[in-house]
Amino acid sequence: MAFVRSLVVALVAGAAIQVAAHRAADDTVVVEKNVAARMRDGVLLRADVYRPSAAGTHPALVQRTPYSKNDEDSPERFKRLAARGYVIVVQDTRGRYMSDGVARPHDEAEDGFDTLAWVSGLPYVDGEIGMWGGSYLATTQLLAATLQPPSLVALFSSSSYNSRYDMVFQGGAFYLNDGLGWNLGQAADVRRRVFTPDVDRDGPLGMTPEQANAFRERWLWHVPLKTMDALELKRFAPGYDELLAHPSYDDYWKTFDIEARHDRFTVPAFHLTGWYDTLLNGTLRNYVGLRARAANENARRSQRLIVGPWTHARPSLSSTKVGDVDFGPQAGLDSQELMARWFDHWLKGGDASILQGAPVRIFVMGDNRWRDEQEWPLVRAKATEYFLQSGGSANTLDGDGRLSTTAPRDQRADRFVYDPWDPVPTGALGGYSRIPADQRPIERRRDVLVYTTEPLAADLEVTGPITLKLWIASSARDTDFTGKVVDVFPDGTARALTDGILRTRYRESRTTPKMLTPNQPVELTIDLGATSNLFRAGHRIRLEVSSSNFPRFDRNPNTGGVFGEDAELRRAEQQVFHGASRPSRLIVPVVPR
Repeated sequence: MAFVRSLVVALVAGAAIQVAAHRAADDTVVVEKNVAARMRDGVLLRADVYRPSAAGTHPALVQRTPYSKNDEDSPERFKRLAARGYVIVVQDTRGRYMSDGVARPHDEAEDGFDTLAWVSGLPYVDGEIGMWGGSYLATTQLLAATLQPPSLVALFSSSSYNSRYDMVFQGGAFYLNDGLGWNLGQAADVRRRVFTPDVDRDGPLGMTPEQANAFRERWLWHVPLKTMDALELKRFAPGYDELLAHPSYDDYWKTFDIEARHDRFTVPAFHLTGWYDTLLNGTLRNYVGLRARAANENARRSQRLIVGPWTHARPSLSSTKVGDVDFGPQAGLDSQELMARWFDHWLKGGDASILQGAPVRIFVMGDNRWRDEQEWPLVRAKATEYFLQSGGSANTLDGDGRLSTTAPRDQRADRFVYDPWDPVPTGALGGYSRIPADQRPIERRRDVLVYTTEPLAADLEVTGPITLKLWIASSARDTDFTGKVVDVFPDGTARALTDGILRTRYRESRTTPKMLTPNQPVELTIDLGATSNLFRAGHRIRLEVSSSNFPRFDRNPNTGGVFGEDAELRRAEQQVFHGASRPSRLIVPVVPR
């Protein structure tokens, strides 16, 4: 309670909480600042309201954010939406910026429901509401929708997760770079508001970008994970310790499981994501699940999906370049206009053309063209197996690892040593943003196995989910295995497409861990995500296999100990088998052309 009181005092001292209404410069929009809404437990959350100055009632668009409702150029965008005839309500979530209470990250269903009930009762709102936003802001929409708010009509959601557990523990491995980095940012901001409420935040941790990067780099290496308390993390962002306390899927995670509640959705939703967005899988699964299981026919029929060549950033007309790769002038998307058209239809009875045509639109990389589809995944895609082969020396890109559609006879296993003190670096595939970086520097490491096809005789399109079936043995009772799919150009450039990881204790179940028997062969199934890429004639398909992807994921200490409590890190001797009796293979969806 002392923390709550100090937080409220800091908020009151640091900024004026009273409602301040004024007219925009063009006299068409009224702005009200920090309008309070009381939640069911009495906590006040505050929102800025942008509304048309014209008399009468209007539909509302609601966004709930933990990142400040006044971030960057957002107020100007909100005014433009309001001038289009909407009441725009942008609320700081519980315990963030101008809202009271203590934040419990991602526990947003009830606050979302209560906020929509409050908005629908405002005298200038006609009772119909849409919600929009990406990443955490997508979470606030989707969790609210699971409670079926009567005023909610439609969603516009980008970069969403289907299960928070699957986001935080991908394949059972802890999403360290973001899990720690995000919570450090939360702790830094809460500290700032408590101790120096009048000081603006000048970087992601209240530091310059260079200082913040150095700070994160230091703490990413810290073991045991559970003893890390930089910036008084345990006090100011206790949600981090909650994550570490639940490495298996248990009742804790059910609160945040959207996919398990798809049958409760009653509203249409437009889903956006990118091939290099690490929340790609979650967005795809939300689309597929809602298309099949939403509570009514209108909601099922009215789900829409767009996947472009983007990272976690919001797509725009100018977002055609990812890293060093420019996907061409067609790659951009005016997501703001698309969203406006979506809500114009559902909230204003506007042009129905937004629902005409195919429900799925994807950008095929390599071909660099958009294409409409009737479903996801594509029914016509043929699961094609590429078998891993070698003479036992697939280490590095100069090794003898091969991929072939022909099943081999039994061969010598490939071997490497995974040393947690020297993990394979994530490189440019870190955090929420991944890019198609050249993988050759990583492929020169001895702890990376590289398997490559012969140059393709004709163009080959791979579109859909990719799976790696991998026969392994390890000297450890628990360890990790990773896979990465790469497009190799004729000049040798190895462009990353998608990847995945599996913590072996979760190979059979994410609820019930099971240790390996050291040096006993076992088959793993590793989800490598999804992509859409045209491998041009002369290009080659490549698979990388290793045991670490750091700091995107935490290092498995190879001890089989309690997660997050190991200070000891051991080396593990890894084997990858291939051949008739243990056929390791990459399974890709090939689309006929």
